[in-house]
Amino acid sequence: MQRDKAIGSGVLVDQRYWDEGYARIAPNVASANDTVRLWIEAHLAPAQGDQHALEVGCYPGRYLAVMGQLGYAVHGIDLTPNVANIPAEFERIGLRTGTFVHADFLEYAFDRRFDVVCSFGFIEHFDDWEGVLRKHASLVGPGGSLVIETPNFRGSVQRFFHKWLDAENYARHNIAAMEPEAWAAILRTEGFTVTFAGWFGTFEFWHDSPQNSVGKCIGSKILRWLTPWFQRSREGHASLSPYCGLIAVKR
Repeated sequence: MQRDKAIGSGVLVDQRYWDEGYARIAPNVASANDTVRLWIEAHLAPAQGDQHALEVGCYPGRYLAVMGQLGYAVHGIDLTPNVANIPAEFERIGLRTGTFVHADFLEYAFDRRFDVVCSFGFIEHFDDWEGVLRKHASLVGPGGSLVIETPNFRGSVQRFFHKWLDAENYARHNIAAMEPEAWAAILRTEGFTVTFAGWFGTFEFWHDSPQNSVGKCIGSKILRWLTPWFQRSREGHASLSPYCGLIAVKR
């Protein structure tokens, strides 16, 4: 079960898919060498005083926990009922927790803004990903940061292998949403200064589709042979990197 998620109306995935998968996953923290974690730590400053971070589509919270370890009080919203399990687990490991809501992000009316608003593998599951991104932006307080990450299925090499070896999972994603330069253009109109918009991580490939055909077995062998060659490419390659990301600060 991979980590992307979606909630609300206009989504490409039935909520039962997430609920069934998350029933087998406890709240957890990203490992020290996790690529997304390293990207967050490289680009997001630790909290200064009493600052608060919200993750949209937060379960199981592995990157929200990183925000907590950077000193932010952490909040979350998700449609999976398991969201209620996060506060106790995070408090057990010494993180400050705020409000965790079991609700539809697009319909929920927040009564505050946050110093950091983030989502990881979220916006690309919506037809109207631009509207989802703008709602993220509306929840960032002045001087606060917006952190957005999605997988990179749009890059030519990643797209080729996902369509071949991961077609079922590929269909759950809006590939048009995986465009950090488009995110940046939208956010500049919303009063943000963009400090990072691009791709990150050296080549890696993960899938969430059955590998039970001869063609996929052959493809997997070819990919294993090519992977060392792909990994020699530079960090942040639009065709090869596994992730898209954006960091922006609200003016």
